[in-house]
Amino acid sequence: MNVRCIYDIPRACDMNIALDEIFFTKENFEETFRFYSWIKPSYTIGYFQKFPVNKDSYPVVRRLTGGLSVLHNKDLSYSLIVSDKLWSYIYDQEKTYKLVHETIREALKSINIICDNISKETDSVKNYSCVNTLYKDDLLLNGKKIVGSCQRRRGKRILVEGSIHLILQEEQKEIFTKNFFEILSKALKYDTIYSCVNDFELNLAKKLCIEKYSTDNWNKLF
Repeated sequence: MNVRCIYDIPRACDMNIALDEIFFTKENFEETFRFYSWIKPSYTIGYFQKFPVNKDSYPVVRRLTGGLSVLHNKDLSYSLIVSDKLWSYIYDQEKTYKLVHETIREALKSINIICDNISKETDSVKNYSCVNTLYKDDLLLNGKKIVGSCQRRRGKRILVEGSIHLILQEEQKEIFTKNFFEILSKALKYDTIYSCVNDFELNLAKKLCIEKYSTDNWNKLF
């Protein structure tokens, strides 16, 4: 099986989230792994979260996935969009979370970043922010959470979105993403097809931003 692997350019928050939905829902479905970043600080909020009182005036975009609020800035973010043909854990949220994070931890070793993982969910008070709420299999560096993920399943497909909260140089990002793709390809026995977002997908995402991800009807849904 082929998996489309994309190391994308920085984009606006609404475009990044719209592209994930395009890949997740399109009729001509392709298993897709994408790493991406942000052109300016922005918040994403989980699908079921209430719209925040945003004191710092950064853009706020509601995701399809659940989870908590994330402030994006210099982080490297990712989405895994797969079907049950590739991902045997599609109906197991905990195993999906663990496999994604373990792959990230192994790939970070290639740029000499050694993380710890949380062996069990802590008793920390869960709050509005993802990085301040700890779950089993989150990744920590020097006691600080640096990786968390959230999920959405629709039929026999799953969308996993997450962020790596480290400031990485471009060369580090390229090495890390390449190793991530290679480690996962060995584990899942797929062929990596390196790709980029095409004009057709960009146009669909731009349309979706206008109709959905830049609107109060969606972002202030709750």
